[in-house]
Amino acid sequence: MKEVVWLLAVTWPLAFLLMGIGYRQTRIYHVTQRRLHQIGSVSSHASPRPISLGFLAAIQHTWSQGQNASALKLRMSEYILLITLGFLLPAILGLWLRGFFGGIILGLVGAGGVLIYFRMMKHRFLRLAEQNLPDFLRGISGALRAGTSLTQAMALVAKETPDPLGTEISRVLRRESFGFSLEQTLSELTTRIPSKDLALAVMVINIQREIGGSLADILDNIVGTIVARQRLSQEVRALTAQGRMSGWVLTALPFFLGAAIWFLNPRYMSPLFHTTIGLIMIASALTSVAIGGFVINRLVRAPEM
Repeated sequence: MKEVVWLLAVTWPLAFLLMGIGYRQTRIYHVTQRRLHQIGSVSSHASPRPISLGFLAAIQHTWSQGQNASALKLRMSEYILLITLGFLLPAILGLWLRGFFGGIILGLVGAGGVLIYFRMMKHRFLRLAEQNLPDFLRGISGALRAGTSLTQAMALVAKETPDPLGTEISRVLRRESFGFSLEQTLSELTTRIPSKDLALAVMVINIQREIGGSLADILDNIVGTIVARQRLSQEVRALTAQGRMSGWVLTALPFFLGAAIWFLNPRYMSPLFHTTIGLIMIASALTSVAIGGFVINRLVRAPEM
């Protein structure tokens, strides 16, 4: 049994590496075909029959338009490979120390740590984009009052806007130069940066392009609304910071403490897994932790703004 586990632990990373190399070789071809088809469908009057890109190409297209690709700067294959390595490397250590169950426990802890790190990176990405959004909209409003068009104003202000918002706006302008409409590229921007403030600004820009009006004045009003929303959100998060941290600690502490005791002294924890009363206690503890975590989360959760 141990030989099989060791064989799987060695062959799985190699298999994922080979899959990543093979996928990378075909990625450029699929991306080129998709862009040529989209540019042709935009420029031509007739609607040609869409080209089937395959299941993997469709997943890759969805991935490239999402927050993971913009915030983590990773391909889908790299994302899966990192999570797999985050599981396998601690799992091998746990397998060597405490056998099969030790490998599973440490593997899940490692994969969970990688996912938590990715989640923190996405939150940081979104926070920085939202912080720079009011200044970006003010810059567009000033450029519009100076007589430039919307696209020219976005290009001028994007050069002075810090990352990540400046980089994403530059991406929007590049895609527009390839033949995509501004409405489509701005819609993709709200997918890559899932911010309600940005979605509000994009909605206002699209409506103004259809019905007309002074976009500079509208953007000034939107900036005031966004700044007020961000200030209120920061106040709410500051007031609920202690409660949110307490919820995380109280929810995670039983699992980490139980895993640590099991690794240090498995005999001490064995009655919980091999007796009826022990299994009942585990089920009761899991139920209590789940209910307590849900209640604390609902108490400290900020309202939708």
